[in-house]
Amino acid sequence: MKEPLALLLILMTSMFVVAFACRMWAVKCGEVKLSHYETFHISKEPAYVTKTTNNLNNLFQLPPIFIAAWVLAFSLGYTSDALVFNVWGFVISRYIHTLVHLTINQVLVRSLVFSVGLYFLAAIWIELLSKI
Repeated sequence: MKEPLALLLILMTSMFVVAFACRMWAVKCGEVKLSHYETFHISKEPAYVTKTTNNLNNLFQLPPIFIAAWVLAFSLGYTSDALVFNVWGFVISRYIHTLVHLTINQVLVRSLVFSVGLYFLAAIWIELLSKI
């Protein structure tokens, strides 16, 4: 059951690279000055930079709670079909959330996908806490 965690960490790392690349592209194209990134108060970033940065920030909301659950399950040596289903459901929901955020970025769709991920995460924790 290491694969879901690995895929989530790949997503998080990839978004670091994408966010950095978008920032550097904006600087190269003259859309924002490099000095903006000293305090983030000098100018306004282009929308594509804000979207990628916001998505990266989103990956530090629910995923750390998921990682804590994964570490707990792994350290207890606990697994079940329901746990595996919910773990994969959560990771897939984060990929879909990122895809929606970086493409169509419709708030209602993004919120729905976020809620589905939250459901999977709650199910993971409910199961784990009931086994301790």
